[in-house]
Amino acid sequence: MKFSIILISFLFTAIHTIFCQVTIEGKIVNEKKLPIVGANIYLKGTYEGSTSDEKGNFSISTGLPTDKTIVISFIGYKTQEIAVEPGKEKVSFTVILKENDEQIGEVVITAGQFEAGDEKKSFIMSTLEMVTSGSSVGDIYGAINSLPGLSVANEEGGLLVRGGEQYETKTFIDGMQVESPLTAKLPNVPARGRFSPMLFRGTVFSTGGYSAEYGEALSSALILNTTAIPKKNETDFCINSTGLYFSKTNQWENTSLAAISQYGNMKPYFKLTNPDIEWKDDPVSFNQTVVFRQKTGKNGLLKGMGTYGYENSSLYYYNVDNKNFDLVSTRNHNVLMMCTYKNELGNNWIIQSGVSFCYDNTNLGYNYNTLKNRIGSAEIKTALFKPLGKSVNLNFGFNTYIKDYIRTYAPTDIDTSSYHWQYQQITGSFFVETEIKLSKRISMRTGGRFEYHTLLKQKIVSPRFCIAYKVSPNSQFSGCYGQFSEQPQDENLVYNHLLHTENAEHYIVNYQYTGDKRIFRIEAYYKNYDHLVKYDSLYSVYPESYNNTGYGYAMGIDVFFRDNKTIKNGDYWISYSLMDSKRNYRDDQFSQTPYFISTHNLSVVYKHYFNVIGSYLSAEYNFASGRPYINPNNGFKQQHTIPYHNLSMSYYHFTKLFGKFFMFYCQVSNIPGFNQVFGYRYSKQPNADGIYESVPIKSIAKRFFFLGFYMSLEAKPEF
Repeated sequence: MKFSIILISFLFTAIHTIFCQVTIEGKIVNEKKLPIVGANIYLKGTYEGSTSDEKGNFSISTGLPTDKTIVISFIGYKTQEIAVEPGKEKVSFTVILKENDEQIGEVVITAGQFEAGDEKKSFIMSTLEMVTSGSSVGDIYGAINSLPGLSVANEEGGLLVRGGEQYETKTFIDGMQVESPLTAKLPNVPARGRFSPMLFRGTVFSTGGYSAEYGEALSSALILNTTAIPKKNETDFCINSTGLYFSKTNQWENTSLAAISQYGNMKPYFKLTNPDIEWKDDPVSFNQTVVFRQKTGKNGLLKGMGTYGYENSSLYYYNVDNKNFDLVSTRNHNVLMMCTYKNELGNNWIIQSGVSFCYDNTNLGYNYNTLKNRIGSAEIKTALFKPLGKSVNLNFGFNTYIKDYIRTYAPTDIDTSSYHWQYQQITGSFFVETEIKLSKRISMRTGGRFEYHTLLKQKIVSPRFCIAYKVSPNSQFSGCYGQFSEQPQDENLVYNHLLHTENAEHYIVNYQYTGDKRIFRIEAYYKNYDHLVKYDSLYSVYPESYNNTGYGYAMGIDVFFRDNKTIKNGDYWISYSLMDSKRNYRDDQFSQTPYFISTHNLSVVYKHYFNVIGSYLSAEYNFASGRPYINPNNGFKQQHTIPYHNLSMSYYHFTKLFGKFFMFYCQVSNIPGFNQVFGYRYSKQPNADGIYESVPIKSIAKRFFFLGFYMSLEAKPEF
């Protein structure tokens, strides 16, 4: 398993502060010598930075070497870079920012997006924050679950966004869609992300109303961008309670090559902790990633990435009907190969193109019956960007996505033939968007996406529209409308090739304030679903059992507040979501609240760095109101589980060992041991007393402990 072995890379941004602190301070003003509040100041190529206060002042204490470049940016002004002389313990300067009339900078459309790692917008969750999140254990998807608009997904994994299921969120790496971003799934065992957060320079997480560049997602898009060429050779090694990790990076003038090997084996950990699940084969995994980067010309960059993953596990799953244990197993092989290219063309054109291939083979066993799912996908994509004058930006492109899906069922009975289903789908799409600055206070983005599905024989036109109004230098209102579509899930489409795409409409209104190292955001949304897939039975293989008569809605309010000023060396955020949703889909007999919806969801996250002892502490509390479930002993009416509580903590300590950089870390989830129930499984028939027997759906263990240490084998690792 890949439980958090990449957390160790947090070392690169914190450990050096133990040995050498440098203070960089100054003041940011405009051409009239008035202070600029909320300007973004950071060390280029790192995640260390600050924002200017109400007087335009800022201060950064860093352990990084001072032969760095300081970048200063603010919406509506030209970005400046200042080289810092090496060897100084204190650096002071005043920067005069000039207004920028050549690009849309006064207003940034924020509705539906939480963005990190984008230098032009406010940081909300960086790569560093994802790997150190108290409850994520190094999983990108687990860390994002602390943001508003999401439901607790502890027994499922992935993201449940604003009333949407896991499959309604799509993951994109460098603009390319990833077919299988999550690990293989066993009953009540959460899937995790296949990729390390440290492969990426940041995330754009859209909870709705996302760009027309991205499709095939009813609810949200997780957009990940990989890092550029590193500056130094690196060799890293880690041992933890779930496995081993080793990475090696070689860097040349315009080229780099990195190899990352990960091995996970949960058997030693489960021997010590005695989980609630009885495993026949404890989870074992192996992952190998190779990343190649090559600069081309002045600004061009070619990236190539290849990954191979293997997983194997099996467990005994209690059967409520016969009171025995069924053997459920999974074995998965996954391959992803991707090559992308980005460069500037003549006359201010920017091109980004790529090709990708994904192969995912999963064998699911049930009492020695075998269900094999094989997915092969390929994508070709080109996107072009160009500013048209001072007030208009144009973004357009096209892509072709090919998917081949094969399902085979092999019963135990040797006299019974196996069953085989297959489909192939080619989706061609074209998108176009323009962002128009109507004035210094108003900006608008409008466009759409056209798709044609060969298997469904269906054409889809999806318009998108957003507008933003800047109320003050630090606050603005935004609004979005969009239509989104997604082809039916594989397990439905493989039996009926003529199903319609599932559709959703998004309506979003947003207010955001950013300034003085604080962010406040409130957003209201409404989603209308139609053409959802319904079926007679979950296991039906007959085409006539499937149709597109399902429908539903989801609406709510999300609130987010972050403050990294009030407490010195401290940073905290609070997110809250109020959610209401009902659907009539799948095998539902009437419209009802989906089983994964909690009306109230709350996350409180606090992080603190103790400079004196070289330690970092992170704590996170999560709350969710009870989930709905159908109780056949109560007239098949909906009831609710007990509320969900979780308190997690992480601790990191930095030092030197044998002259090498060394880090010890520890994470614990659900410290108080709260009883967490996500629903119930009931027997199909009542017992002799007329009672439908049940078992609760819980986490695989009440608590999870994660211990490990990391060492950099290079004397001076790249920060």
